Amino acid sequence: MIKSMTGYGRASTKIQIGSCNVEIRTLNSRNLDIKFSGSSLSAELEQKIRSLLSEQIQRGSVKVFIDFDNHDSERSKSFDEGNFNSILEVIKRAEEKYDQKLNLSSIVNLNDLFKYKEIEIKDDKKTILMFSEALKSLDKTRLAEGQYIGKDFLKRLDYIKKEIEDMEVLTFELTKTRKKEISEKIRFYTEQDSIDESRLMQEVAYLIERSDITEEIVRVNIHINAFTDYLKLNEPVGKRLGFLAQEINREVNTIGSKSPIPLVTSKIVEVKNELEKIKEQIQNIL
Repeated sequence: MIKSMTGYGRASTKIQIGSCNVEIRTLNSRNLDIKFSGSSLSAELEQKIRSLLSEQIQRGSVKVFIDFDNHDSERSKSFDEGNFNSILEVIKRAEEKYDQKLNLSSIVNLNDLFKYKEIEIKDDKKTILMFSEALKSLDKTRLAEGQYIGKDFLKRLDYIKKEIEDMEVLTFELTKTRKKEISEKIRFYTEQDSIDESRLMQEVAYLIERSDITEEIVRVNIHINAFTDYLKLNEPVGKRLGFLAQEINREVNTIGSKSPIPLVTSKIVEVKNELEKIKEQIQNIL
């Protein structure tokens, strides 16, 4: 089953003197890029979490938001005496200048008079377990979207196979015409007093090559079958799918250059449109 690089997961746990929540959002990106925001982790714990995320996610843009809810917030704040004295001095000067008594509570927010101690999360075991749960939640969403994209791939590949089959039928008539041209070329050269066998063989080879798209059709079908097989693997296949899509596109271009039939040209355009949509979706596959 293929995985999308886009996903979302969350989890929560009780740690130290409060509760902690984590949200993990992932988007498609060529490389792995992990960014943390919200509450702080200890340096050692953050490194462990980064290793865990790198192992599980492997590639993509990863945004991690950590929210710590301190149930004992009274313990984490202290009266800021220095700030209080500074405010009193300002009020005193204002009262002297304007000869008016000022009310402290109407001027100052009480929260300005307290310092809050920043909590650094250090509880390794519970925090790592919480991140593991968030990653499981994330993995479910990535698998679900990957399954949806995989079905879309199969639908488009079926359409491409049908169009290729139609091209083969249309080109068969052209091949018969080419054979007639070859017969006429051979008749022309055999009627000459001297036969240039080398030139004759070149003409025959050229006409045959121009009309025969058998090899291209075989290779397209091989690539499509390989693409379908990769969709069943439980491992990252995005880069391999991208390579196969390019190879299919290359063979289709060759078919287009060999066949002058307008209807085949029209089908080539439709197939290339489908391939572009497939390549766009591959960018979001792990």
